Amino acid sequence: MTHPTAAVQHPSWREIRAGFLADPEVQQAYSDLEPRFAVVRQLIELREKHGWSQRDLAERAGMKQPQLARLETGQVEPKLDTLQRLAKAMGSRLTIRFEDDLQPA
Repeated sequence: MTHPTAAVQHPSWREIRAGFLADPEVQQAYSDLEPRFAVVRQLIELREKHGWSQRDLAERAGMKQPQLARLETGQVEPKLDTLQRLAKAMGSRLTIRFEDDLQPA
């Protein structure tokens, strides 16, 4: 029996994302979620900067690791009090601001 030697080429995440974002409705939904993505990215970056695992940060913030994992993967919307506890646990200050939008709603 002959086995193929060439590996199957799968599209990269960037290619898949670009394909989805070609749809204006998907692009708008993605854009609407960007603030949440930005918070999660910043949380993960800061946790990793400290060299902490999810479990380490969760313990410092008085929560369970699965709760933090759900937050970091976007499965739950971050609550303000949770973000404040996480910021305090990392020795950071949570700052929220409103910015003018150049496009009226």
